[in-house]
Amino acid sequence: MFRFHEIRDRILAARLPADSKARIGQLIRASESPLGFTLIAGFGLALLMMGHLLLSGPETGPETEAASQSITSAIPPQLDEQISVEKDAPPPAPAEKQYSLKRNETLIGLLQRADIPSVTAHRMVASLREVTNLRKLQRGQEVRITSDTDGNVQELRMRDSFDAEAVVFAAGDGFKAERQDIGTISLTHLVEGEITDSLYLSAQRAGLPTKVIVDLIRLMSFDVDFEREIRTGDTFQVYFERQYAPDFGDMQDGQLLQVKLGLRKRDLEANYFIDAAGDADYFDGDGKSTRKALMKTPLDVTVVTSNYGRRKHPVLGYTRMHKGVDFRARTGTPIMAAGDGVVERASRYGSYGNYIRIRHNGTYKTAYAHLSKYGKGIKAGARVKQGQVIGYAGATGRVSAAHLHYEVMMNDKQVNPLTLDLPTGRELKGADLETFAAQRTQLLADIQQIQTQRSYIMQAGATGPAVPTLDEVSAQVQGTDR
Repeated sequence: MFRFHEIRDRILAARLPADSKARIGQLIRASESPLGFTLIAGFGLALLMMGHLLLSGPETGPETEAASQSITSAIPPQLDEQISVEKDAPPPAPAEKQYSLKRNETLIGLLQRADIPSVTAHRMVASLREVTNLRKLQRGQEVRITSDTDGNVQELRMRDSFDAEAVVFAAGDGFKAERQDIGTISLTHLVEGEITDSLYLSAQRAGLPTKVIVDLIRLMSFDVDFEREIRTGDTFQVYFERQYAPDFGDMQDGQLLQVKLGLRKRDLEANYFIDAAGDADYFDGDGKSTRKALMKTPLDVTVVTSNYGRRKHPVLGYTRMHKGVDFRARTGTPIMAAGDGVVERASRYGSYGNYIRIRHNGTYKTAYAHLSKYGKGIKAGARVKQGQVIGYAGATGRVSAAHLHYEVMMNDKQVNPLTLDLPTGRELKGADLETFAAQRTQLLADIQQIQTQRSYIMQAGATGPAVPTLDEVSAQVQGTDR
């Protein structure tokens, strides 16, 4: 059975006209979103039949060429307009050259390497400083320079963020700089899978980007003990936003929209929602916040090496009460604040080594020990937000290896962080609850559309040309479309 990405790769590897391949590639990318699916529902059948021709072998002939031209001409005008706003921009002028910033090279150095006079280079850089932070430029930063036939610089473009460029251009006797937006297309992407070892590794094998995995673990760490609760056979479903920049051909992963974990004893769900006041948070299916006063674990990937309770001390050699939980963590692993609060202490503290204690409210405090160093701005009196990096794991104090010692204090008495029944966040009510319920229903419909689309593609790969009829596809779309 061929999977979606395999069919995609075969199509894009075939010897088709460049324009057809570009459009098919954009269609495939756009089809990750429910809107893209709706627009190409009818066209999708022709694409699948084209896929079968290509899957039968790499050779092409008049029939294949005709099919590709037919597919290109069959693109719905709405989708063609949606995904090709920027595609037909004229090619770069012959005088445009591209340079990459070298290690330890300044922008002035790059411009001089491009044979731009020193005075001109300094004027351009002075203008650029008004619209971008040149101190953040890193090795590999690409710079495009356009000159006229006499070699005079007309324009410099530097993409300093995913969706914007810093541009400086000749204006009279000098230069003027401005920021220009980069055209992007909003898409969504769904990744589903089964856990065979850890959530992190299983999600990675399923194709979930690292940034999204980290966001997922942080979000679910309020409810899940990743060391004890995750089992082989548990499932995950992650639906998230992404932006596609056609001019540059790259993607940026964005907001988690919905997460589902199917655990052995319970199912968990988190939905992104912005309320009427503009506050964003994640809520379960009933509109109750998935966030709690404290995260169960203050680092991304957790392995418990020593639980709360009596134990034989690894350094002292005798049995004593262990009033926290030790997590395996290499030196330099980021440590997060378990909740909002005020730093009471951030200093060396006896056998704890480098130590941070945070007061969250009148009841709860948390402590983090054996750190290698503190986070930026972390000192007594500093306010911190839940999930903010406050320090980095290490092996300071009385330890045998690098790890994090984590404590939760309730009314100034240490308690077990992993079994503590923490208070939940707010619950949506009234108009906010109604809006949330409607948006969640739409979200589920969007996910169903993507799953239906994938099932058709996989069915086509398994059964050959006998794909569902257009009427069958249309009926399915009408049943799930917004």
